[in-house]
Amino acid sequence: MKIKPLIIIILLISFTNAQSQEYTFGVKGGINYNNIGELYHFGSWAGSNPTPLDDTYYTADKEIGFHFGGFGMITFNKLFIRPEINFMSLKNSYALAKKTANWTSKKIDIPILLGYIIYEPVSIYAGPSFSSISEMNLEGNQENLRPFTYKNSSTAINAGLLVDIGRFGFDLRYQYDITKVDELEIDIDRGTYGTNRGRLLAYNPSQIILSVHINIIKINADDRGHRIKSDWRGGNRGCPN
Repeated sequence: MKIKPLIIIILLISFTNAQSQEYTFGVKGGINYNNIGELYHFGSWAGSNPTPLDDTYYTADKEIGFHFGGFGMITFNKLFIRPEINFMSLKNSYALAKKTANWTSKKIDIPILLGYIIYEPVSIYAGPSFSSISEMNLEGNQENLRPFTYKNSSTAINAGLLVDIGRFGFDLRYQYDITKVDELEIDIDRGTYGTNRGRLLAYNPSQIILSVHINIIKINADDRGHRIKSDWRGGNRGCPN
């Protein structure tokens, strides 16, 4: 990645430390719907007896993926900074002529979100996310003939709505990847899937992500001292100045 998200987080925390009112730490998880590009099926000129014989475009069907991770949140007045780290499992599929081919990917996502509390408990936010991709596969592709290659990192823009009620909350966000996935030649098992030679067309991935979260610890820095409150199981602990 060209920009190191850890450096950005440290700089933002240092900048806001003097005026911050509350620090929150928690865990989150949920589901995601991923959008990827089309698969182009070459007709009869690219191999023997493909199905169908005509060149065909297949649109990827969205499948339910999942994610889980943790977050920190620094709130000052109505503004907040929310860095996260999430493990993302993504899934799509192409309904080829003979059999559906599943597309899967796994990545670590690090969003750095800036938000504004409109009216408690509702907030809006936006910001970049930096991803490290560990896996991307298309079922049926013959790796010995056409290796499935991809970029190991990407950058995306997020925007969403956050609702935080007590120690629980949820958020709904849209993520658009500004790093384009390059076009890729593929060679699929024709006898099983119908398609032989094909191509995954270039695209910019996007996701709709729904999460629920639990605020485990809140640290308040008010007036003369500090007080630490655990929201887990309704606990409340005081810390001497």
